[in-house]
Amino acid sequence: MAKFQIQNAGSTVNWTGKKVLGLHTGSINVESGFLELSDGKITSGEIKIDMTSIVITDIEDPKTNGDFLAHLQNDDFFSVDKFKTSKLEITSSEEKEKNTFLANGNLTIKGITHSVSFIAKVEVFAEFLHAMGEIVIDRTLYNIRYGSGKFIQNLGDKLIYDDFVLLFKLVGKAF
Repeated sequence: MAKFQIQNAGSTVNWTGKKVLGLHTGSINVESGFLELSDGKITSGEIKIDMTSIVITDIEDPKTNGDFLAHLQNDDFFSVDKFKTSKLEITSSEEKEKNTFLANGNLTIKGITHSVSFIAKVEVFAEFLHAMGEIVIDRTLYNIRYGSGKFIQNLGDKLIYDDFVLLFKLVGKAF
């Protein structure tokens, strides 16, 4: 069994949210975390995300960027003042091919937890771990309903798609 502490400096989490007339992109920081492997397979882990670190990368105008960031931080989206962290807990994995796993776990956003599954590629080099993957999240499961066609009718080109994507790269060091 090997345990790897996630290195915040080398790890990245990028997000993409889509709407009828385009998309928005950004990043968010890993606060802390670990992954445990046994016989090369992910057996457990926990990744905490610092919700106060949300950055928008596709809007260059400072005022528009600031307005949108405030909107993402308020109760319409992530309620960052009340929920400063989100958490992904890995509970099991199944190897699909060499170094590629179907990871299963629980994702907590805004204090609401749901099970998730996603594909992750994990490689270990001496005392370092590199993990990459993508998680597609239905935001409405976490009471993020703003602009959702499931809850608001006739949005037209104001519709925001319910799924958003987190693309992650994690670097861990054995401890």
